[in-house]
Parts: sequence; structure tokens; C-alpha cells
Amino acid sequence: MTLQPEGVEGGGEERADEAERTLNNRPLRRALGMIEELIRLDVAQLERAYRQRERAVEARVKLPFALRLDGVGFGRALKGFAEPRDERVHRALVQGAMELVKRLSASGAYVVSDEVNALFLGPSLPYAGRVEKLASISASLLSAVASTLLNRQLVFDSRAIPLEDAEDAKRYIAYRARVGLNNFVGSMLHRLGAEVAGVHLAERIAKLESLGVRLAERPAWEWSGSSVFWRLGGRRELAVEDGPWRLIEAIEAYARAPELAQ
Repeated sequence: MTLQPEGVEGGGEERADEAERTLNNRPLRRALGMIEELIRLDVAQLERAYRQRERAVEARVKLPFALRLDGVGFGRALKGFAEPRDERVHRALVQGAMELVKRLSASGAYVVSDEVNALFLGPSLPYAGRVEKLASISASLLSAVASTLLNRQLVFDSRAIPLEDAEDAKRYIAYRARVGLNNFVGSMLHRLGAEVAGVHLAERIAKLESLGVRLAERPAWEWSGSSVFWRLGGRRELAVEDGPWRLIEAIEAYARAPELAQ
């Protein structure tokens, strides 16, 4: 009989058994092989290479600019809600817009239809103007807030629109309000079976009124959206009013008091 040194009796046999089990266990062999391959990778060299490629396609935006976030597939996602506008949806987007303004230190926001327009007049430039960061974070934040409030899985896309100055920012908000009004009137005419193509918006509004739908008698948020803006004077706080006018009025004051963004 071969004597084993004290304290190692059977150790060699156990290691041999373990090695044999490893050889016979294909998933385990694969996992160990993958770990060895990952350990051999030159992480520092790969980090430098891929960061360089990332910077090659990186886009940046300068102040002032707007972020426009649009709902994706809202017709299907919000099936069962009132059309063409549902106040629950609008108020959820307003709440999401307020979160965007606070989290990204924006100058204000305009909500109409299924879109949110956040304005950045300065001096704060979130994420150093990196478009991919601004777009991804704003879209994910708004999606999370709206989905939670409405108990639906909602998705938004986001894009950056460079602006020239405060006057251009006011013009941009008026432009989105015009698009929102156009979409609302078109949707209402379609629902009433009186779609009118190829005519000016004023004529379509007149047609809508001839069918008994007067815009002035409907809630302003339906056809003109809502403004999210910083209230001037006293304690710094966000306020909400229906229509684009309050935000347009606030833009000029904001341009004179950029410390509101700090």
C-alpha cells in the first residue's frame, strides 16, 4: 500500500475527478473557454479604437435649439382613448414636458397633439450639446413618464432643431402650433365625413364651423396645445397654461433673464 502525506490524502484523486467532470461537461467547457478568451482581450486598445469611431460620427448642437419629441404609433398604442384629442393623454404629455424641462434645465416647452417641443435658450447646454445623448435621454424620459401615467407602453422619437435666436424660437413655437391646429381641424373633418383637401386652413375651419364645431367654444388645449414655462418674479417655479401664447411671451423675458435656467 502506498502511503499518502498527511493532509493531502485523496487530493490528487479529487482533482482528477473534477478535471474529468469538466471535460465531460460541454457547457462548462464552453463557458471556461469564453472566460479565457475575454481575459486575453486588450481592453484598453479596444476602448481607444471604438471611442475614436464614436467621436467620428458624434453630432453636437449649439444654443439656442429645440428638441422635438413625437409619439410613435400612438394610434395603435392609445386605442380606446378619445380621438382626435384626449385630455388624459395631453395632461400626461404636459407632465412629461415638465420633467424634461426640469431634468435638462430647458427654457420651457410646448405640448400639442402627440408632440413635445422643449426649448433651450441657455446658458445651460446639457450634455455639452451631444445630440445622441439629448435625443436618447429626452425620448426615454418622456416615454417613461407618459407610459406610467397612461398605463400604456408608449414610445417617442426625438430630434434636435437648431435655432437662430429668441425671435426664431418664437417663430418655431408658432410654426408647431400652426401644424397642431391644422392636424386637429383635419382630424375633425375626417371624423365628420367632410374631408376637404387642397384648400386653405381658413376655409377648412369655416367648413368645420358650418358643421357645428366652433374652435373658440372648445377647450383651447385641444387645438392649440399647452405652454410649460418658468414663471417670472418671486420663487422660481414651472407653470402651465393652455395655448402657445404664454410660452411665446415668456421667451423674450427669458432671453433677458437666462439665470432662470441655472
